[in-house]
Amino acid sequence: MNKKKILITGAGGRIGSIICPELSELYDLRFFDTKKLKPIKNEEIVIGSILDIKSLQSAMEDIDVVIHLAAISDEDDFVNKILPINIQGTYNVLESAKNSKVKKVILASTMQTVWNYPNNKTITTDMPSRPFNIYACSKLFGENLGRYYSEKFNISVICLRIGYMLPYGHEWLEDSEKKKSWISPKDLIQIINKCIDNEDLGYEIFFAISENENAYLDINNLKKKINYESIDGVKNINQNMFGKSKHWAYNV
Repeated sequence: MNKKKILITGAGGRIGSIICPELSELYDLRFFDTKKLKPIKNEEIVIGSILDIKSLQSAMEDIDVVIHLAAISDEDDFVNKILPINIQGTYNVLESAKNSKVKKVILASTMQTVWNYPNNKTITTDMPSRPFNIYACSKLFGENLGRYYSEKFNISVICLRIGYMLPYGHEWLEDSEKKKSWISPKDLIQIINKCIDNEDLGYEIFFAISENENAYLDINNLKKKINYESIDGVKNINQNMFGKSKHWAYNV
């Protein structure tokens, strides 16, 4: 059986560098980034910008699934950074996917789309968004654009509202509030893997977090639709994983 062909934008970023080695065991990967990356196995490396729609369309030739990670990943200059990369860039990715007849696009969104809710109540993905900042608004544009492309052009578009992407042992995991919305590397890889392989998904929004104690972001639809089984929820992992660490953190 032929492996699915996956294009990953922003493959050299913080999330890409974590998920790509694992996904390379399961799929044929093509990396799309502004810088030259080293292949993990024999991946094709495409140097390009998501602002160049011709380059994107060329990179999507024969691709089954696009994982769109390239972004300005937190609050920043709107006109010069967020507007071109997160808004124009996401449009370019979805338009290129349509033109290239890609069947599925997975968009990296953020839990910051609902951060203006109090965190003492359960928040589901069908509740109205309450964005925390302009960055979160740009991700909501991507989610809504994804719905349009899904319903208009029959592309499966899956929006992952990713929580605190922290490595094991990171010092932030000593913070009781951050623990609630942690997503471990293994759990994020599992979610992406199951979203790729599930052929029944249309337009979806999921909170991508581990099954953490006192979590306020609801993941029941994630469990139901893709059979997600969190490996590393805070209530399940060994407490020695919370040792001090100064490694990177990714809050999307």
